[in-house]
Amino acid sequence: MNKEINPIQEAPKLPKLRRMEKKKLRVINRLIAGEINGPKAAKLLKVTTRQIRNLKRQVLNEGEQGVIHKNRYNKPINTYDEEIRSELAHIYRTEYRGTNFTEFARIMKNERGFNLSRSTIYNILRQKRIRSPQRKKVKRKKTQV
Repeated sequence: MNKEINPIQEAPKLPKLRRMEKKKLRVINRLIAGEINGPKAAKLLKVTTRQIRNLKRQVLNEGEQGVIHKNRYNKPINTYDEEIRSELAHIYRTEYRGTNFTEFARIMKNERGFNLSRSTIYNILRQKRIRSPQRKKVKRKKTQV
């Protein structure tokens, strides 16, 4: 019987620390080393001493990953799927090119069943590089008397 040898699995790549996270880590490491105390660390990071205690505990337990916010890579629950976003942009580009975003939102709600607010539709279409065709006011030059 030949047993297949599993390839060596690499450890998951750790995310890079951002600037503020690096600063937190430096201050917490100084706190752990005894160079500064809790209130001084709290003042440097502009947080409370309780938060400093929690950060210290997290760094001791998890290492440098302890300063990273645990919700950092989670997608917000109120976002719309990319499929809906691209479908909305496609419908606007093909059928409703001349309508403004407010009218388009009303049409989508009544005729297509998309229950999205005007501001949501505005944000989605602006991210897809579509601008509203609303008439812009022409600025008049002031005449000097």
